[in-house]
Amino acid sequence: MSETKRIDKASSSDPFLRELLLSHPHVDEVCIGTSTGIEFSQGTWHRELSIGDVTADLYGLNEIVDNNPIVCADRVSVPSPAVTLALIALAPLVQAGIMVDSPVFICNEPIDEDELHAGLSMLGWTEGCASSHVPLDAGDVLVATAMVAVIGTVEPDEILALFAERYDRTFFVRNDRSSEWRSELVSGQSHAVYRVGISPDSESSMVTIRVMGDRVGKCGAGQIMHTLNVMCGYEESLAVSFGVS
Repeated sequence: MSETKRIDKASSSDPFLRELLLSHPHVDEVCIGTSTGIEFSQGTWHRELSIGDVTADLYGLNEIVDNNPIVCADRVSVPSPAVTLALIALAPLVQAGIMVDSPVFICNEPIDEDELHAGLSMLGWTEGCASSHVPLDAGDVLVATAMVAVIGTVEPDEILALFAERYDRTFFVRNDRSSEWRSELVSGQSHAVYRVGISPDSESSMVTIRVMGDRVGKCGAGQIMHTLNVMCGYEESLAVSFGVS
């Protein structure tokens, strides 16, 4: 087994990220930087991890993007908070090629529509998405709903299997089928939760995906630290959250 390559120096303008970096066992030095994400060096290799930058070498969710390209990229970007929830909700359906109309996405966080459209295009959907910001006081939790018509001949179990295939083996996106749908499910946590509802029809079925994530967890610093660990080949959960799972 090869020796773990340490991070010599990491910087960020985000105090939450700096606190997490200080707790990371493979980071030697942490300082205040100009990036809202993380800039870091491993020997002579300078790398950058940003937020919402679709022009980066690699952009997307860890659960959707293969690990190998992340490990090799100089510049990686995670989605911005609202777009993170949108991609969690829509990526399995887009990649399966079963959407028949532009989805609708509603979130209590402002949505970068250009980023959302670009992110969906990277996955294979170029027909756009109707998005709406609906203010809702949920503390630091982002709450969203996506609605999309899919091919009616696809059985409900097949649709659920698409989400299970993508997320059941991951730690930071979880299917919650039966709990009371409250912000406490993710408040202060590093994972997002989702729930899928299906109204079947012979021509086109309507799929509704509800998803929530904490602003500092899956929708923020937690996701960034998870990505940093993947970039460097570390254990994925290292220093991801403030002492909570």
